[in-house]
Amino acid sequence: DEGALAGYGFYGRPKARRSGPPSAQGLRVSMAENTPIDRSYFDTRPLSAPERFSAWRDTIDVVVSVDPHDEAGRDRYGAQVRSILLDDIAVNHCRLGAQTFARDALRVAADGIDYYQIHIFLDGQVEMNCGGRESRARRNEFAVLDNAAPYRSWTTDYEKLNMFVPRRRLAPLLDRPDSHHGMVFDGDSGAGAVLRDYLSSLMQASGDLTTAQAPQAAEALVQLSAMAMNGAKFGDGDPPAEADTALLLRAQTFIKDNLADPELGPERLAGALGLSRSRLYSLFQPCGGVAAYVREMRLRRAFTDLASPRHAHSLVSQIAYAWGFGDPAHFTRLFTRRFGASPSDVRAAGADASARRAANANDLPVGDTKYAHWIANLA
Repeated sequence: DEGALAGYGFYGRPKARRSGPPSAQGLRVSMAENTPIDRSYFDTRPLSAPERFSAWRDTIDVVVSVDPHDEAGRDRYGAQVRSILLDDIAVNHCRLGAQTFARDALRVAADGIDYYQIHIFLDGQVEMNCGGRESRARRNEFAVLDNAAPYRSWTTDYEKLNMFVPRRRLAPLLDRPDSHHGMVFDGDSGAGAVLRDYLSSLMQASGDLTTAQAPQAAEALVQLSAMAMNGAKFGDGDPPAEADTALLLRAQTFIKDNLADPELGPERLAGALGLSRSRLYSLFQPCGGVAAYVREMRLRRAFTDLASPRHAHSLVSQIAYAWGFGDPAHFTRLFTRRFGASPSDVRAAGADASARRAANANDLPVGDTKYAHWIANLA
C-alpha cells in the first residue's frame, strides 16, 4: 500500500493544491497534466524462502533467464524492484540477491527486444561475458548491455539503478551504437557522474512527476546517456580493422531496417553503401555471407512474431511473406532447422508462456509485476 511504500521514498512529496475554482476545460487540462507517471513495486519479502526466487524468476523471465549461484543462494534469496515508466523508458531501483543471468541467441530471436540496459551499481558487482568482451563492473561503475545480442553475467548480492532504453531513441545519438555491449565506465566522475546523479534524482522525485513532464525528463535521460557512453574509452585497435567493423555495423543496420523488402540482397546493399560486391562479400565473410545474415535476421523476426500474442491471428504463411519468404513450405523447413521447432510449435509455446505469466501475475503478495511487462514490450 502507499503508506508502506512511502518509507522507500517512492511517492515523493504531496502536490500543493491551487486555489480558486477552475473552468471545466481548465479542469480537464489540469487533470491530464497532473496524471502521475506509471509506477510499479515488486518485493519478495512477504513470501516464504522457497517461494522468493521462483517469484522473481517468473517475472524477469520475460527478458532473461536467471539462476542462483547455488542452493544456499536460492534459500536466502530476496528481490525488491521499484520502477517507473518514463515515456518509453523503464527506470528501476533494484536490490537483488546473487544470481546468474543468461540471454542466449534463441531468446534474442524469440522476443525481438532491441534496447540498451544501462546499470549503475550502488553496491556489489557483476562479471559479464558479452561475445568477445569480458568485463566487470563494481560499485559506482556503469555497465551497458545490448539486448539485441547474447550475454551471460554473474553477480554478487547487489543494489543498482538501471534503465531500459529503446535502441531507436539512443542509437542515433551514439558514435558507435553497436559497440557498447559489455562496456563499463566510471560513474564517479565526468559525464558518468552527471548521468548517475540525474538517474538518482529521477527516482527520488518520481512521486511528483506527471505524464506531461515525462517526455522532457526522458529526453534529458537519453541525452545524458549518450554523452556518457560517447565519452567512454574503447580499447585501441588496428585502424583498418576498426573501419571494417564500423562499415559492417552500418551494413547490418541497413539490413535490419529493410528486412521486409523482398528486393533486399547483395546488389541493393552494395548500392546503398557505395561498395563493390566483392568488398561487400569480404566484409560479411565473418557472418557467413550476406545472404546467410539476411536469412538469419528474417528468421529471427519471424520467430518474434510467431511467439508474440499480438500476431496470434496471423497465418504462418502471412508472417513468412511479411519477412521476405516467398514459399511458406521452404520457410517452415528453414525455420525448423534453425530453431529446432516448427513455426506452429513456437506459436503454441508462446501462447502457453503468456497464459502462464498472466495466471501467475496476481497469485502472490509481491506488489505487482507491471515492470516486467514494460521491459518485455518497450521495444
